[in-house]
Amino acid sequence: MPRARRRLQTIKSISRGPWGSKEPSTTTWYEPLVEQEHIDLAVHWVLGEPGVFLNSASDLGLLPRVLDAAERFEARPGDDELARLADDLRLSTLFS
Repeated sequence: MPRARRRLQTIKSISRGPWGSKEPSTTTWYEPLVEQEHIDLAVHWVLGEPGVFLNSASDLGLLPRVLDAAERFEARPGDDELARLADDLRLSTLFS
């Protein structure tokens, strides 16, 4: 019997972290990345993982940016690039 391939979906891939005391500017319950270059990096990192697919953010204003990033995907960025983004923007986890 052939071995089943593992499939994972990625949610909140463009999350910056909880809104905290900030006034929400999107319909997402978390603060999303909004700069195209940041969205590109996050989306490309997810799309570069075999067996993983990307769920879009629930905010229709963010959807064109996510789709734009997906259309331009060529290769997965290195973990160091994502770590630098996390440090520079002080990304935090949504789930503990």
